[in-house]
Amino acid sequence: MGSNEVGAVHGGTDGTGGVPHGGTGGGGGGGERAVRTKDWQLSLHVVEDRDTTRVHAVLNADGNVLHSDARSRRNPRDTPAPEVGDEFAVGRALVDLGHQLLRAGVHRATGPTEE
Repeated sequence: MGSNEVGAVHGGTDGTGGVPHGGTGGGGGGGERAVRTKDWQLSLHVVEDRDTTRVHAVLNADGNVLHSDARSRRNPRDTPAPEVGDEFAVGRALVDLGHQLLRAGVHRATGPTEE
């Protein structure tokens, strides 16, 4: 993997046993699955206003669009460092998007719940 890539293996219900990139998982049955490449678009809008940084993050994951808003506020006792506020606010927005993706994955894997 390249220096900017993160590897993840899932143990989903597709029978691959978590083998990435379409491998057969050593099960001996079935053929190779084609490798698919997807481009997800992430947009971060960062606004600094005095001691507050606000971020609006938009993730377009193959047409599934997720939004997150986050902010950070400098403690008045701290030295002004706008890049630190950016990092906190952007980090919070990305964590929220990650949680949204995980919830969506659980929902898709388990199917709709009956009420």
